[in-house]
Amino acid sequence: MACVGEEVTLAIQDLFTSGRLLKELNHTIIALVPKVQTPASVMDFRPISCCNVLYKCISKILSNRILEGLGDVISLNQSAFVPGRRISDNILLTQELMHNYHRHMGPPRCAFKVDIQKAYDTVDWDFLKATLRGFGFHSKMVDWIMSCISSSSFSVSVNGNIHGYFKGQRGLRQGDPMSPYLFTLVMEVLTSVLQQATSIDSSFRFHRSCDKLKIVNLCFADDLFLFARGDVKSVKIIMDSLNTFKDMSGLVPSLPKSTAFFCNVPARTKKNILDIMPFDEGSLPVKYLGVPLIATRLARSDCKILVERMEKRIMDWKAKYLSFAGRLQLIISVLSAFYIYWASVFVLPSSVIKDLEQKMRRFLWNQGSLIKGKAKVAWNIVCLPKKEGGLGVRRVNEVNKALMAFHVFSILSHRKSLWVRWVHAYHLRNRNLWQVPIQNNICYSWRNILNIRPVIREFLWSEIGNGENTSLWFDRWCDLCPLSSYVTPRQIHQAGLSMQSTIADVVHESRWEWPEAWRDVIPILYQLMPIQLNPAKLDVIRWRNEEGNLEHFSTKLAWNAIRNRDQQTSWHNLIWSSFNIPRHAFVSWLIFRKRLATQDRIQAWLMATGSMNLMCCLLCQRGIETHNHLFFECTYSNRIWCSLRGKGGMNDIQGKWDDISEWLIPKATSKAVKAVVAKLLVAAMAYYIWQERNARFFKNQLRPPEKLEEIIVETIRLKLHSFKFKNNNRVRRILEDWKITSTKVLEGE
Repeated sequence: MACVGEEVTLAIQDLFTSGRLLKELNHTIIALVPKVQTPASVMDFRPISCCNVLYKCISKILSNRILEGLGDVISLNQSAFVPGRRISDNILLTQELMHNYHRHMGPPRCAFKVDIQKAYDTVDWDFLKATLRGFGFHSKMVDWIMSCISSSSFSVSVNGNIHGYFKGQRGLRQGDPMSPYLFTLVMEVLTSVLQQATSIDSSFRFHRSCDKLKIVNLCFADDLFLFARGDVKSVKIIMDSLNTFKDMSGLVPSLPKSTAFFCNVPARTKKNILDIMPFDEGSLPVKYLGVPLIATRLARSDCKILVERMEKRIMDWKAKYLSFAGRLQLIISVLSAFYIYWASVFVLPSSVIKDLEQKMRRFLWNQGSLIKGKAKVAWNIVCLPKKEGGLGVRRVNEVNKALMAFHVFSILSHRKSLWVRWVHAYHLRNRNLWQVPIQNNICYSWRNILNIRPVIREFLWSEIGNGENTSLWFDRWCDLCPLSSYVTPRQIHQAGLSMQSTIADVVHESRWEWPEAWRDVIPILYQLMPIQLNPAKLDVIRWRNEEGNLEHFSTKLAWNAIRNRDQQTSWHNLIWSSFNIPRHAFVSWLIFRKRLATQDRIQAWLMATGSMNLMCCLLCQRGIETHNHLFFECTYSNRIWCSLRGKGGMNDIQGKWDDISEWLIPKATSKAVKAVVAKLLVAAMAYYIWQERNARFFKNQLRPPEKLEEIIVETIRLKLHSFKFKNNNRVRRILEDWKITSTKVLEGE
């Protein structure tokens, strides 16, 4: 390890002192990843560069240096790879600009979705070097970056075998940590070219709702959208800028993959525009950044691909070989992530939400099959947090609302975003977000944001600083807010104030200065506590939690505030302890909820259908099979309990589930070895007794109690081998009782 460390240090020192990089460190294996299911040409593959670890360490150091000032260099038109910017900004703004494109109304306008052909792979190195210098990078920094880029060599991996050796001549490697940031700088040149061309040529006319912010293009890495008024001169200026950029950078628009969209443009003008920009004419909806770009509302058919993608993933899994706990983990970690991206941009239709939850529910209870029923626990209970008796799966509509709440927060906090600036310029127009009415002909995404306001308004508060950015009438900053519920607009204007008044307008030297005429009319205003303004501090939007504390906003806080709630259970820590075996914990959860399909519950279902088929316990053949009887009152399970309870320090506890849980619950959070063993033992006995019951019921297979005891003991022994315990006499005695003598599970006191 010392030799490897010295080699890395010498390689880094050599680069940062002499500007040279060892060629051996910069050799790259290219893996071809197909873009389509049946690739027919080289263009259908995406070349991913597999750089070695030592080079990635060097590249990561340089990337961190580039990242520090990237936000100051890159304009807001670019949303990719810059900290604080989000892909949803581009989608929301594009939805706004292309709203009503399906109607022949308004000024003529056009938009172009441009695909850059092999974008990363065709960047000219001389142009990249000039770009870095043009943006003010230090000459040494430029030399280091260009040394990493230009000293690369390649081999191609085909079916796992390495073939060929050649040096690079241009392009940025997809797999190099620096490449995304360098490509973002390259695309910023295009933005500069477009801005300059449109500013010096008076014949250019901006797309509708773009002139205030001078919006010509939106970028997310190499995904490019261009906007202009629907006239030939404006389009020609854009095309000339693209050609200029192509000649400088080597980046060529892919004509077959680029699309033009028109709204209310005469046919003759449209033909002339397509002669200048030889793209195919398209219509909405169209896929943009992974989601449908729509002109009206989001329909169920637009979300079909999302539902199909989840269904395909479920069908790929071998669900019948997974336990309930395994399926639960896949739902939480994989299936619940499928809709997050869509839900952060749109309010999903209720029918789509129903389909998504139905697929998750059937995967959990029916192994992914389309058979209805068989759910052991209602879905609204499954979706409660574990501490409230659920399984921690989150409802899709609750997550959707929490993610949409971020957009409301962004607008109120004036987050640095082109979309936020556009909203303030065109939708709000010096008004407060809370006072904007919902009109008929507005964009679907904007309507969703306005509709979410009542759900989260009580939680978004202003933390007062200088009071200049907090609305006096509409924002929440005290328990009496909003004050607009006490004061009418007429009273406000008669008093010489305005609807845009801020707290700073009526607070002087910590005193409220209300109009004297309001003292008898609106006495509640005079009950407000004095407020101390801090001229050096800005007002900040915070999230007010259940305890009344102001916190930094997060979607987790928003979800926790708007979700369905229930009382906390006393046993959740006992079941979901990190020491427990997941599949055992799941069965224990079903026992606590009394949702196992025992004979008494089956009989209740049969009675509801008019059928009677009373059966006794399959283990002891004596009593009626209930949860309490099965765990551990029947002679079969009680024999196992009496035989093993001593190993968990429960000699005095009778074989009744309520007595056992009452003894364990106070020890639920304990990490003492005795408590850990007791929790493992009870959960394992419950799991294997239920397994034995099912084997007899469905397969007519019987095992004696001694066999189950051996299985339970061996299972717990293997689990204990994975822990680390303190090395003391008490621990050693307990582990010796389980025949664990390995020193690997013991550590110093």
